Amino acid sequence: MGANNTGQEPQSKTIWWALVLGMLLALPCLWVGLQLDDYFHWGLVTQRSQVLQTLSPASPYGLFSFLDGDPARVVDMMNLGLVPWWTYPQVEYAFWRPLTELTHGLDYSLWPQTPMLMHLQSLIYFGIMLWLCFQLFKKIQGESSAWLWASFLFALSYSHGVPAGWLANRNSVLAVIFVILTIASHHRWREYDQSAISLRSCLLLVLGLLCGEMAVTAGAYLLSYALFYDKGDWRSRFYSLVPYAVVGLAWLSIRAILGYGASGSGHYLDPLSTPILFLEMLTQRVLVLVGGLFLVVPPELGSALPAYRIWVYLALFLLVIWVAWPLLKSDRRARFWLCGSLLCLIPVASTVPHSRLLIAASVGAAGFLGLLFVAWRNGKLRRSGLAGAATGIVAVLLMVLNLGLSSLLLPLEIVSMRLMGDNFLNNGAVSWNLQDLPQGATPILINPPLSSAGGYINGIRLYEELPVTAKTWLLASGTRSLKVSVLNQHTLDIESAEGLYDAQQEGVLRGPQAPFSVGDSVQLDGMIVTVMAVDEGVPTQARFQFAKPLNSDLYRFAHWHGGSVAPCRLPAKGAAIELKMNSEQCAMP
Repeated sequence: MGANNTGQEPQSKTIWWALVLGMLLALPCLWVGLQLDDYFHWGLVTQRSQVLQTLSPASPYGLFSFLDGDPARVVDMMNLGLVPWWTYPQVEYAFWRPLTELTHGLDYSLWPQTPMLMHLQSLIYFGIMLWLCFQLFKKIQGESSAWLWASFLFALSYSHGVPAGWLANRNSVLAVIFVILTIASHHRWREYDQSAISLRSCLLLVLGLLCGEMAVTAGAYLLSYALFYDKGDWRSRFYSLVPYAVVGLAWLSIRAILGYGASGSGHYLDPLSTPILFLEMLTQRVLVLVGGLFLVVPPELGSALPAYRIWVYLALFLLVIWVAWPLLKSDRRARFWLCGSLLCLIPVASTVPHSRLLIAASVGAAGFLGLLFVAWRNGKLRRSGLAGAATGIVAVLLMVLNLGLSSLLLPLEIVSMRLMGDNFLNNGAVSWNLQDLPQGATPILINPPLSSAGGYINGIRLYEELPVTAKTWLLASGTRSLKVSVLNQHTLDIESAEGLYDAQQEGVLRGPQAPFSVGDSVQLDGMIVTVMAVDEGVPTQARFQFAKPLNSDLYRFAHWHGGSVAPCRLPAKGAAIELKMNSEQCAMP
């Protein structure tokens, strides 16, 4: 990929290697299987999901909207155990993705028990995304080695792992395909076409938005194009964006009319419905995403890293800007790519930072870094002495991170959903012995590993053709050390100084805008939960009152134990036990 490799034929051959390498690293997706939300989608399309038993059942093709803000329906789901008792009744994260739903409908209708074919479909889309992006780089970078650098950087980006490897995240790959096509069409229109509007570009944007919300990042690149790349006068640049603004406003309006949106969740913050909360979280989340985009630090590491990491990311990113400053001043392409990638981070900051959110931003990051590496190799950054040495160190470090480390992380990210699912959920769901349960009995899982484990567990068991019960209750999150105290034959208390669920990692069903207070009560069919103590809106102690005695045959208490579900013998009246995910104390002899 040297700077003097300008021959079109050698470049064309080299670009195929980028495609082959990217596809080979993505090949492990074929063995990921179904994970988490995939079981919901499978159950809805095959009409076997317990979600369909609620008062207002979701459509089999409403795969991304089964939490629609209807309190009565949420109560139904809590009674069934599909969501835990701490779910906010008005929680909504309903997404309008009809084109993506069609592809899942194909999977779960034609080969419902063959996940490898489902992933093969995703892999095809992934390959199309790579190739289209390579062609976009060629249009913008021109016939130069910067095109090849950008292509390899994009092909090896670890941020593509989860979208390529998790079926439920296929919408991101499909949306980015149309983001790339929209940018390419807009570029062709502004460079070569004299028409007043590009209907083709607008249509491509519409198709992207119907695949997933990730397509709003097309607006980030279009704005950046108008600011830094477009050769027209400022009035012409402004008017070039108006058709896309009309499309975006129409999409938002129709989306709202149809009842789609996100509210009440700690993971999804709708900038339109909760603007203040979104702005409060924006800076922190964007800096974490910047660290993931340019420094290859997976954002999902989250609380495993110290809080000051965001300022380290900021300092290092400013160092990158200093290194690239001569390029940014002289090359409109670099300004376009960099600004576009950064603007992409604003809409995706509406949810908890994760590498999968960087897939659209990785387009601009690869384009910018490709130009930066070529400029450095050609001596165009114009520095000498210590400044020149520092520039070289930063450039080499960026190469090592974005080509070397990223390529190692890509297959790991692709299989990460399988690794997490098997270790934290799948094996336990399959191991739970429910066959000898008396008729009408309710299994009660004290410490599930995920807040929404009830729905996932039932989905996994249905898919594996194992028996499921009419309902399953979840009491507290297994990510915390719990104290379980039996007060009388109908009542027990569970407490944890850390909170009964992780508000940051498990806040998808209840956000900080809906805090609990002492005395709050949740009444289910046969169980009443009363909040006894809170810390920053999260219950640290709750009292569970059951309609039947705790030792009734109609209840079967269990706990998460070493990756599987084990029976649990509760302590005697007035006694307590400490319970962890690997605790032996609760297991029956």
